[in-house]
Amino acid sequence: MADEEAMTLALLQLLLEEDGLSIHKACKRLGLSLSELKRLLAGLGDNPQLQGLDLVRSTEERGRLRLWLTDKARALCQD
Repeated sequence: MADEEAMTLALLQLLLEEDGLSIHKACKRLGLSLSELKRLLAGLGDNPQLQGLDLVRSTEERGRLRLWLTDKARALCQD
């Protein structure tokens, strides 16, 4: 559990520094496999079925999945 919390904070910090980061670059920088990062994102996204926290959203641009902080995440990070 502590590792997941640390990875969550590391991902949010990474996206604060470089919003719109590709999912593959995020994996490399965090030292996670794609499946590990996707599991982490499931809890941070806005999917109501997964009861996500609505902190990170993803978009597909030119065949690449990019990660963005939501306004909610930005507000939390500024507090």
